[in-house]
Amino acid sequence: MPNMPRVLLIGWDGADWRILDPLLERGVLPNLASLIERGGRAVLRSTLPTHSWTAWPSFLTGVDPAEHGVFDILEGRGGEKRFPVTFRSIKERTFLEDLARAGVETLTVNVPLTFPPPPIRGRLIAGGVLPKWRAFTHPEELAGELEKAGSPWPINGMSWTTYRNRPEAFLDEVVQVTSARQKAMERLVDEDEGDWRVACFVYFSTDRVQHCLAKYVSPDHPDQTELSKTAVAARVRDVYRMLDDGLGSLISRTGPEDLVLFMSDHGFQSCTRAVHMDRLLERLGFLEFSASNAIFGPMQWGPVRAVARKVYDRLGLHGRVSLPQAVDWSKTKAYTSVRSTGEGISVNLAGREANGIVDPADFERVRDEVAERVSSFVDPETGRRPVGRIWRREEVFKGAHADLAPDLVLEAAPLYSLTHARTAVEAADWLSGDHRMDGVLAAAGPSVDRARFDGPFQLVDLAPTILAAVGAPASVRHSGSALAAVLGTEVADRAQVAGVEERAEGPDAASALDDSEASEVEEHLRGLGYLE
Repeated sequence: MPNMPRVLLIGWDGADWRILDPLLERGVLPNLASLIERGGRAVLRSTLPTHSWTAWPSFLTGVDPAEHGVFDILEGRGGEKRFPVTFRSIKERTFLEDLARAGVETLTVNVPLTFPPPPIRGRLIAGGVLPKWRAFTHPEELAGELEKAGSPWPINGMSWTTYRNRPEAFLDEVVQVTSARQKAMERLVDEDEGDWRVACFVYFSTDRVQHCLAKYVSPDHPDQTELSKTAVAARVRDVYRMLDDGLGSLISRTGPEDLVLFMSDHGFQSCTRAVHMDRLLERLGFLEFSASNAIFGPMQWGPVRAVARKVYDRLGLHGRVSLPQAVDWSKTKAYTSVRSTGEGISVNLAGREANGIVDPADFERVRDEVAERVSSFVDPETGRRPVGRIWRREEVFKGAHADLAPDLVLEAAPLYSLTHARTAVEAADWLSGDHRMDGVLAAAGPSVDRARFDGPFQLVDLAPTILAAVGAPASVRHSGSALAAVLGTEVADRAQVAGVEERAEGPDAASALDDSEASEVEEHLRGLGYLE
């Protein structure tokens, strides 16, 4: 494929222009500023729900969640054993597979939900929650090669809930993990310099830092003006400076004919208050907890969580010990079905949920009642409603796997998170940021048209754009479109029809995830902090 550029994509998980713009103005991000100056920037709209475990599959496939079937960090429904999602949970073909079919050499590093590592044409380091006792690279020997070369890849880390109210220690780990990963990334790029056509690198540091330290850098937090003057704020800015250095290092390994994409899977909003959605449903009379909640509840936050984490680390139990959703299903009408972020509620429906009690004839009535009560709930401390908006499933999801979606989809109001609380609603404590839909996109390359780079664009636009950029036919009917602002009109238009086949079948349900893989991947459930 002569005259085709290479594509370098760099993702900062959770990056948001609202946070990046003040850092750009201060000169903290010169390499990102240079990239924008050479091309364009826009808002990149994420998925609903907005968490990474739904968003990254949409990035990988170019389709909406209703077409790839991943709505939470866990598969299944309430009242049954729920397994963590993995690459095999994605029920649509990814652009990695289309690149391999087209013979395109690829470097894929730290993209969430790429475990177990899929066989690609090139090299891959899986991203997301990685078990210590399983291979996490393709080819399998890659991890050992990096270690022998003095550039080992550290898995997991940066679990921000473990460092509750200890920002300095947390930032020490962020710097350590990020620096080590940067070294490994640069080695991979240099070793494959003459081979790779598409390279994707994802950094989690932004997401982890913003969850607990957004108040030091995000202008929408009411305390940011004062906190921005502190030593901790300076250290947080240093993390972004380090990430920008890494961005510049990778971009320096491209040429003027190459396409560089900078993106995030979702954005961030500051939080001063937090909701425990199951506790709220309990308060509203829709859910009852079981006796086991008295045992497992304290393990979801604070000192007991820190002790449990140390025990898990020492014994290698991450993923081998799961915390159940301590609900009395025989007395529960509705429950939190998107447990990672609280963005979804489902009716405990008879015949669908394992222990459902709501008669299907009463489904609409119960769902409407839950929606009305949750949306109208007022935080007694602030007089504000924590839930900004609620959609019914059919208003958002239309696709082959829409039946797996939550019955209600929620969007948090400004300054609220719908998770990370211990009571129905409370002060946000260590938490100071959570997800929103508006992420970031910047691009530079020979065909990038700044005048057309106005957006907002969609996360699902990136897969068709990457494939079109290297002339690889798509085998999926994408929800998104190849971006003319990035590729030029001719290439983008040609991509709309080239090589599209009938929708590919996803993996058999029986083979999507076995017990062994589930136990090896699982580390955190909702309330233990964000997955890593």
